[in-house]
Amino acid sequence: MQTFSYLQRNIADKNYIKLAPIVAVLFLYGSISTLNPYLPPLFGVLMATAYFVGRREFLFFAFGYLLIFEADRGYYLFSGFLFLIFYIYYFLPFVAAFLDCKRCMAVVAVLCSYPLYYLFLSFVDMFFLRPGVSISLAPIAFYLLFESLFALSME
Repeated sequence: MQTFSYLQRNIADKNYIKLAPIVAVLFLYGSISTLNPYLPPLFGVLMATAYFVGRREFLFFAFGYLLIFEADRGYYLFSGFLFLIFYIYYFLPFVAAFLDCKRCMAVVAVLCSYPLYYLFLSFVDMFFLRPGVSISLAPIAFYLLFESLFALSME
């Protein structure tokens, strides 16, 4: 007789095995995107995916990915994760109340992620009385275009 029956492994649950190669490829892609500034870091896709997946396990992966994203680009520590929590629990459900199309919601999630993140960083800069984050609009526009096309195909 097994004392702790709730500790049995569920053989049908193979989500971790399916997510492991995807996580490895995304971390490899993240390291390659640091070398080339025109490779999008998939920040918006990560935000949209975190909203649609909605599982705690994916948030652990997103936390690690955002730590690397912040460290590479010199942003504040945990600012991306704080923005992620605000974005997927408050902003996107508010927008989803007006949009019914899942693909449209994915594109809106990607298109709003970069501008709102830099707006969030500027508010943090104002709070700490520091000069604002300087961004170049050309790569951001390219990132938004590429990632919104990628979000359309995510279904």
